[in-house]
Amino acid sequence: MSSTHSPPVTVLLASLFARLAPIETILRIILSEAKISALFTFRGEPEKRVLLDYSKTPARATIDGQVRTAAIYVTINADVMHEVLLGRMHAGKALGCREMLLRGSAADFAKFIPLFDFAPLLYREHLADVGLNGFIRPSGIAPAKESVMNGRIFNGDPIPLTNQNGFEKLASRFFNGTAYLAGYVIGLVRHRIFTSLSLFDMLSSMSRGLSAAAPSIENEAPGGK
Repeated sequence: MSSTHSPPVTVLLASLFARLAPIETILRIILSEAKISALFTFRGEPEKRVLLDYSKTPARATIDGQVRTAAIYVTINADVMHEVLLGRMHAGKALGCREMLLRGSAADFAKFIPLFDFAPLLYREHLADVGLNGFIRPSGIAPAKESVMNGRIFNGDPIPLTNQNGFEKLASRFFNGTAYLAGYVIGLVRHRIFTSLSLFDMLSSMSRGLSAAAPSIENEAPGGK
């Protein structure tokens, strides 16, 4: 599916997982605070192996590392994983059709399933950052394109948008600050006042709102014209 104009799908997938570090707290909520690790193998050229380890604090995402032990092992063709992360195929269906091979506890893997429900929102944003056909921002900005095209795997650091004017920079700082404040207030209420509040339900509502606000477009696969 890849071409000379787009990174291999395996690199797109691995670089997405590497960018999850800054949102560890949110992902732990999605995973219901499960102390679990999973080693994903994305088949393709080149093959990529990603260890997602939430059994430790802080969590880590290791790309092509020497660590080969995990609670579960997931092997899947990169093109199929691309479809799963875009929400075009459910992870359960890929598993049932044996397009996703699982070794380890099915119960442990089930704890990762909610992550796939949130993945399309993150993956489409990642593909837009890369500037992939069908996912390009209206402004044409693709802050991660050069890094991914050169095969660099992110270490989780935020990728700043480039070519922002003064107003856009000010607006970005405002919304980032507002998002932090909202998260702090919600956390304060959840842990000190309204302890039965479901953070997972709240994140689900936020995800649906972000998806509803997104423009409806027909996305292309990697390497599409």
